[in-house]
Amino acid sequence: MIIMVNEKRQKEMKALGFLLQNDREHYAVRFLSRAGNFTVEELNNINGIAKKYGRGYSGLTTRLQIEVPWIKDEDAEKVMEEAKSLGLRHGGTGQKIRPLVACKGTVCLHGNIDTQAICRELEEKYFATDTPHKCKIGIVGCANNCAKANINDIGIMGKTIPEFNLDNCVGCGICVKGCRQKALEVVNRKVVYHEELCVSCGECSRLCRTNAVGIKEKGAEIFVGGRFGRGIRIGDSLGKIFKEKDIVFVVDKIMECYREIGVKGERISTVMDRVGKEKFISEVLSRQ
Repeated sequence: MIIMVNEKRQKEMKALGFLLQNDREHYAVRFLSRAGNFTVEELNNINGIAKKYGRGYSGLTTRLQIEVPWIKDEDAEKVMEEAKSLGLRHGGTGQKIRPLVACKGTVCLHGNIDTQAICRELEEKYFATDTPHKCKIGIVGCANNCAKANINDIGIMGKTIPEFNLDNCVGCGICVKGCRQKALEVVNRKVVYHEELCVSCGECSRLCRTNAVGIKEKGAEIFVGGRFGRGIRIGDSLGKIFKEKDIVFVVDKIMECYREIGVKGERISTVMDRVGKEKFISEVLSRQ
């Protein structure tokens, strides 16, 4: 006789990262990464659970966690016990800070900030803590925006703003070839910078061999109020570049404002729509 999972049990298990499937008999258990990374040992242990309790496969979520489907309700507690003994974490749902996402900017050729370290620090501080509604944080290393930072409730994007010393420019054009935004051109053997086209990716400063392109500012632009799904909203920039060492502090202030101003059921975007985005951003910046 097939026994369907009741709503009370469903809600309890969802809070633990066991998501009921559409047959209402099985769960997909969500195992949590650290800044999008799993060790080889963790992957082997997850594979073992998938073989023992599931159907021998797992899948990646859009937030870089791993879900193992086809866990029977009768096996759920066994899976939890085994996961605990193996040091595997599961969860990531509810009106809390959801699993944080970071691109590989730490090791990427284009990375302007240590995305993985920032993600781990924020995760240690905030993951699974209570918020008025679900809250997502995304960290990317450059304007390629691979992890879509500005459609998260809080988005962090690494940036490098260039400055030019034309006395050192020999008009070689290496920076021009590397600029995908066409923000640079060579005129009369000197580089011309079109700031309005620049996305502060930092590529020109990495390519230049004559010290004609330096770094004016390096750090991150931070966005608030993004979301994607049933409602879509691009996050608003706080309007400046923050030094890498200050990023976590700025997120602290955003979280303070959100928890103080937000009411139950409101994401940051909803709070900003209610009080006004200018007021919310001003309040965050006033706490710096």
